[in-house]
Amino acid sequence: MAKEVPVNKTDNEFSTGTVPASQRRGVGSLVFTWIGYVFTVTIMSAGGQIANGASSLRDALLAVFIGYSILFVIAMATSLISMKTGLSFGLLSRFSFGLNGAKIISLFTTLTLMGWFSINCYLMGDITHTLFPAIPRWPVILLFGFLMVYSALRGQKLMNKVGIFATIAVTIVGLIAIFVGFKDANSIYQGGIFAINKEATLSMTQLITIAVGSAVNGVCSWAPDLMRFSKDTKTTTSVMAIGLYICGPFMLMIGIVGMLVYGESDIAYILQRQGFLSLAFIGLFANIWSTAQGNAYSSSLNLASIFPKIKREKLLVIFGTIGTLVGLLGLYKYFGAWLSFLATAFPPMAGVVIADYLFTWRRNTPVLEKANNLLPKWNYLSLIAYAAGVASNYILPKFGIPAINVLVVSFVIQAIFSTITLKSKAEVIKEKII
Repeated sequence: MAKEVPVNKTDNEFSTGTVPASQRRGVGSLVFTWIGYVFTVTIMSAGGQIANGASSLRDALLAVFIGYSILFVIAMATSLISMKTGLSFGLLSRFSFGLNGAKIISLFTTLTLMGWFSINCYLMGDITHTLFPAIPRWPVILLFGFLMVYSALRGQKLMNKVGIFATIAVTIVGLIAIFVGFKDANSIYQGGIFAINKEATLSMTQLITIAVGSAVNGVCSWAPDLMRFSKDTKTTTSVMAIGLYICGPFMLMIGIVGMLVYGESDIAYILQRQGFLSLAFIGLFANIWSTAQGNAYSSSLNLASIFPKIKREKLLVIFGTIGTLVGLLGLYKYFGAWLSFLATAFPPMAGVVIADYLFTWRRNTPVLEKANNLLPKWNYLSLIAYAAGVASNYILPKFGIPAINVLVVSFVIQAIFSTITLKSKAEVIKEKII
């Protein structure tokens, strides 16, 4: 658990420092924010891609289980480190990559989150236009971008309330979509949805990669950003398990069933086909808002670690404005390639941070506020470990699951660097603090 530090009353979200023990929270105060993150259209779309490529529902479900088990392991590693240190992913990166190196990592993370934010903005406008053709896309995109930034500006308390609303709304409409989908499948296919068999267009490895890519950004960056508020290991484990073993697969299941039965992966289109237009819009609104506010919030923390002299609120507004404008350009068209990229680019970051925490700092990082001026500007070895992890996906022979391969490569290389030289440098920093 993080040591008690003075509370900065001007920064209630602790965007530039440690979350003190007095500000930690339990499951009820965190779980709905995390559920809100995984209750998203983009994860349903990933479910549709899995259904398209799989030969049967059983293969699709197997890919989901394996993929989300991988995500759970990564999420627990990053979240427990964040819980114990009280630091966001961007601030944790300072120990691993150096003060300036962490800024590069945080900037990359921010740009990636901006991609997700813009995709969510575009989806809200596009699907609203499809459901109600008289409403143009662009005003909905602009309005929704504003709403998501507003809730992120208000912080965890409002975000958790939005998450509660999204949890209730999406659970209800999601269950309706799945139940009616199974019922319709019985009238379309002899033997129902489990009898559907077709030629697979993707290997199991590729299907798992899509499942991992659907939320790998979140487990590497957004999960630790949230779990720095967690009060203990039990809370962290419970929140991550609920999100990644229940809610995430539930969203994928909606997309899988919708694609197999109707050729649609989005809950709004599925419910429209089933004749529930009003429910379609409610489900759409709830799950996109709850997720995109998390993208905006996490990005503001990363930006605050890069520009500590600028208020988080100002950085968030800048992020939201640019992300909304990018959404108008329709980044969603490249959604499939985006998932594949994330599955390769984000796990190596987590690999470096985890290995650095275990082997360089030996699970005992000093309080950031005391160590910050002693940390190096650049940790080139960690940057090399990260680059090697990403490059391994393109250099090494194709085998296994790419997301796991790149994480393991970066983890192992960082562990070697830590043992050879980084650990001794960390000990020097600790001695100076003492």
